[in-house]
Amino acid sequence: MTRMMCRLRLPFLCAALLILVLIQAKPCQAKEIAVELVWKLGQAGWVEITVEKGDYQLILDNTTRKFPVGSTLQVGWGGWGPVLRINHEDFQVLKGSVLEIKGINSESLSVKTPQDKAAVYRGDLQLSWQSSHWKLVNKVDSEDYLKGVVPTEMSNEWASGGSEALKAQAVAARTFLIKHTENGKKAITDSPDIDQAYAGKLVEGQASIAVDATQGEILVDDQSQKPIEALYSSHSGGYTEDAKNVWGNSDINNVSHPDPYSLGVGGAANQWRFIASAPVLGSTFGLGPVQKVELDKFPSGRVKSVRMVDESGKSKTVTARVFVKTFYPFGQPIQKFAFLGSFFEAERIATSQSSFKKSGLTVFLGALEKEQGPLLSKIMSSSKGQSIDSQPFGVFIFEGRGWGHGVGMSQWGAYHMSQLGYSYQEILSFYYNKTLLSKT
Repeated sequence: MTRMMCRLRLPFLCAALLILVLIQAKPCQAKEIAVELVWKLGQAGWVEITVEKGDYQLILDNTTRKFPVGSTLQVGWGGWGPVLRINHEDFQVLKGSVLEIKGINSESLSVKTPQDKAAVYRGDLQLSWQSSHWKLVNKVDSEDYLKGVVPTEMSNEWASGGSEALKAQAVAARTFLIKHTENGKKAITDSPDIDQAYAGKLVEGQASIAVDATQGEILVDDQSQKPIEALYSSHSGGYTEDAKNVWGNSDINNVSHPDPYSLGVGGAANQWRFIASAPVLGSTFGLGPVQKVELDKFPSGRVKSVRMVDESGKSKTVTARVFVKTFYPFGQPIQKFAFLGSFFEAERIATSQSSFKKSGLTVFLGALEKEQGPLLSKIMSSSKGQSIDSQPFGVFIFEGRGWGHGVGMSQWGAYHMSQLGYSYQEILSFYYNKTLLSKT
């Protein structure tokens, strides 16, 4: 793929937006932000916090005490109310419901639960007891926050050959932050399912260079000059999606268009395959063994809804989002035999043949049974493996590409663009419509 081929999609790059002239804008938010830690700590009943570096104070029940390097705080539940323990002293009942570890010279705090390894956060922490768990809020400099976001949403390893993609990610993440903390909203979460992924200090690395190189830069609408909704996902599957087709609201800055840069890169995210037997597919949605699957699609090719018809003629239609969510491998490593998005085709295969030789599937089938491969009729699904008994109703093969909602910037596409020599300004121009770079 050549740069000339792709410039056919970018006529505006020949004009002023090629450079994306930086315009001055009024600061959109304070430098310190509040991040609610819900990704892994949302239901924490017991937490241990240690001052790793810096000089802090512990503010508790209207009293303040010194909390230097090495100090520890354990908070938990004593059966009758929240309890805490400071520096291995006796446990005490928390009289109020809020306490704070506030820096005189803030550096970093280690946070650990009994189930997880310690995470480390820059800045301060506020803890409050809410019925059955502790709510933790990390108060941190916005640029330090981004240094914990960019390598989590992309990867520090992309710095080699993909540095411009990391810069584009830094600008998009900064814009998202400002958009989602303006108008009085004081907190953002660390969850990729709610806002954007933030993992604190331990993930900081080469991506921090991209954050520093774009310090203060955000994307604004070229007419209103207000921060845009800078959406992004892992892999567009070769065609980005309209925001209205995902969330119901039109957005001139996030419109659907071909994305050749995302094709051929991204491993499993680029091309994936999921197998589901007719009985499993039917029982999942309250039907008998499914005999027909019909896909209603958006102009981009993404599936809008899935209609299934079983052997008795009973049918059910579900949205693509519901369908994908049913099979999506939450909490599991991303691999080729998984259901990763709504950009897919469906094909029914009869199970009368003794084995299945379709290209690529022999790898999956062979993993289940190393000798001659299992009977196709014994496959339940890619995630459930095979059954003891055979079934005569067939299986469905879902061939897909892309990972995520597809709106806005494709992270794998941005990485490929960077490899081809495009600047982060050009990457942002390609993925976000009618925008300018602004300096806060």
